Amino acid sequence: MLDDDDTDGRVGLARGKPVSRPVVPPPPMDDYPGGREGDYGLGKAPQRPATLSAHTDADLRAIREADEAEVRDEVARAEELLASDPAVFRWLGWFAHPLAAAFLLGGVGVLGLFLYSQVLGILANIATQPVWAQYFAYAGLSLLSSCVLFAMLRLGLVYARMQRNRQVRVGGLDELNARTRLRWLVNAKVDEARGQLTRYVEVYPLDRAGKLAGVGLTPEVATRLLAARTELTDADRFGSSAVWFDRFHAGFQAPLDDLAEARIKYWSNRAMVVTALSPNGLIDTLSTGYFSFAMLTDLCRIYHLRAGRSGTAVLLGRVFFNSYLAGQLNDLESVIEGQTDHVFEQGLHVVGVGMGAGVAGKVLGKVGAKATTGYLNRLLLMRLGRYSCRLLRPMAQRPAA
Repeated sequence: MLDDDDTDGRVGLARGKPVSRPVVPPPPMDDYPGGREGDYGLGKAPQRPATLSAHTDADLRAIREADEAEVRDEVARAEELLASDPAVFRWLGWFAHPLAAAFLLGGVGVLGLFLYSQVLGILANIATQPVWAQYFAYAGLSLLSSCVLFAMLRLGLVYARMQRNRQVRVGGLDELNARTRLRWLVNAKVDEARGQLTRYVEVYPLDRAGKLAGVGLTPEVATRLLAARTELTDADRFGSSAVWFDRFHAGFQAPLDDLAEARIKYWSNRAMVVTALSPNGLIDTLSTGYFSFAMLTDLCRIYHLRAGRSGTAVLLGRVFFNSYLAGQLNDLESVIEGQTDHVFEQGLHVVGVGMGAGVAGKVLGKVGAKATTGYLNRLLLMRLGRYSCRLLRPMAQRPAA
């Protein structure tokens, strides 16, 4: 229900009837002794239009259409703030999904060309080895490829079972509430967002906490989540929706964020070690792809949600592009190794180590180059994981005050 001060003579939105201001006639001249005609006693004659007329049907129809258009705009904005797709192309609006799909196709194409050239090179090198070595090489290559395919299929199965994330942006609703005059609409959307998150809390599979132990869900964390669920599903416990949202973030979403961060570091550290020890770019690419798909599977299980179409396309595009970069970083090792070798060799000569300085410099250069590429792969995987968390969180992070 709108206040009368908000109507300004336009159609009342809450009642759907025209609101008109009464015309107050001037007081009689007898009330102002010695005053001029039309003088209210304030020293200035009133300023009124020469003619007054009531609104016509066309005027009322135009006012009603303007009010309805304003309501539609407010509803559309509230819908966007309530459930948005937090993909990277948020500012592109309608073009988000086509561009994300193009990015995904581009990443797949680049990675496919790279894998094709690497596989041909590896097979050519294997063909020059002894027969017994060829068996081991083919077995290792098949095992690594099977691991990547298994991780992809596992992610696909988990992803298909998850509910699509309709992320709630409470900060945007707060901003809308502060600026709009349609407070009833904001209150309705806040209640809808609270109901959506309440259903998420109710269906979260805490009854199967044992199956989530593989992603780091300990009994202590499960107990904390159960206590938060009991509080959040009690409709009479919280006096306002703002307090409820704060409790949801602190008591339910924050523990999930901690689990997700731990899994991101778990897979990123393993990617760093494996890529630092791998002998060629193909193994770097396959191992990075395996760790990326395994990490995404764990994150989907932690949040029990999946991204929308645009977010999914962007995620897969980044996975394939990161795998391609991991293979290219192996080619960069020779440059890093040469520079590091020269620096260490000159440094050993400066401190007085002459004999063996060249060998020591080469060893240190090789180790430094491998450590550098491994650390870069770790950073790429951590960025992918944290971006995935931004897409999978049921409630977006509220802006800092």
